[in-house]
Amino acid sequence: MNFKVITLMLILSFFSGTTMALNVDEWVYKETQGNLQSSPGCTTKEIATAKAQKPYRVKKSTELMCQHEGYGWSLSEIKDTGTVVCDECEGDVKGKYRCYLSNVKVQCKIIKRGW
Repeated sequence: MNFKVITLMLILSFFSGTTMALNVDEWVYKETQGNLQSSPGCTTKEIATAKAQKPYRVKKSTELMCQHEGYGWSLSEIKDTGTVVCDECEGDVKGKYRCYLSNVKVQCKIIKRGW
């Protein structure tokens, strides 16, 4: 009888750790700042500026910014889209530009880890 009770207690204590896992919606937030990638191709300044500020491009690039923080990080919100900076292309395409957004501030989130 004693052996069965001890065995049962050992089994219950072994599996009791899984019931104490964190099961709440607690998030850890982190603000990060950086530059987004430049617009593809060399075009006029107006077109390059418009390409750099497209909402789809901004959202996709800021999501990648958060994912570079590590596994599990995702975009919570875009705090500031920053400023547009244009660089002149070199080589055969003088007078054409590539633009990017500088100093973009985003808030990233990850689910709280632990027990």
